[in-house]
Amino acid sequence: MRRRQLGEALRALRKAADASREHAAAVLDCAVSRISHIENGRNAIRKLELDALMELYGADAEQHERLEVLRQEASQRRGWSSTYRLPAWLKTYVELEADAATMRSFEGELIPGLLQTDDYARRVHQAAGHLYGTEEIERFIAARKHRQRRLVDDEDPLTFSVVVSEAAFRRALGGSAVGPEQLAHVVKLAQQPTVTLHVLPFDGGLHASMAGSFHVLTFTEDLAPPFGYQEHAIGGHVIDDQDVVQRLVEVWELVRAQALSPDESLTWLRDLSRHTGE
Repeated sequence: MRRRQLGEALRALRKAADASREHAAAVLDCAVSRISHIENGRNAIRKLELDALMELYGADAEQHERLEVLRQEASQRRGWSSTYRLPAWLKTYVELEADAATMRSFEGELIPGLLQTDDYARRVHQAAGHLYGTEEIERFIAARKHRQRRLVDDEDPLTFSVVVSEAAFRRALGGSAVGPEQLAHVVKLAQQPTVTLHVLPFDGGLHASMAGSFHVLTFTEDLAPPFGYQEHAIGGHVIDDQDVVQRLVEVWELVRAQALSPDESLTWLRDLSRHTGE
């Protein structure tokens, strides 16, 4: 997101200076496509390259300093997802999530990734049979643990509000030795100040998102507009169409209104746990 924000600022400065991409590429001694990739946030920019473009575009000291801070922040955040060699569709999402301030989710069949134990996550991937190898599963779990840190990060927390169908908890408990531990883990995290959990019980009948799960990420006002995300059995995709994202927000509000309150949800989960142990 910071690369994207930086790229948009550079494009605006270039146009204000009436400079072409070809001219910028000549100054940096690079291909024109690299200038395009920098401006759309796909590629990072080095300090000396930024300094050269700031001079070319006639940027003042304040503009230069602001963009240098963005460049450094982008450089610091870049790469942790690459460490785990995630598939491109997932890498795109987790990099957005790393910059998000809030996240609203609906999960129908699955305990949310941010609330999963290692053993539960492992069983979920193993249920897909030969689609995932052991080494790949362990990388996914390690990346997920990295993402989960933000729920307890005092300096850069992620505010997570999630509606989870009763089905997810029933499936976690059904025929699985990891279910009780996973349920206890959810109860513990649901009491974190960054987490708001709503259980959507079966007795409410049909609901507004019968077709599937989704996430909506929001960012600080100056960073980016909201993004949506939907995942399926073998991949996922980010949604940046703001009309579609707004529809997802409306759907989320409908399922949240139908779900139990946070206090009621904790009571429901504790009762389920107690009956499971009997």
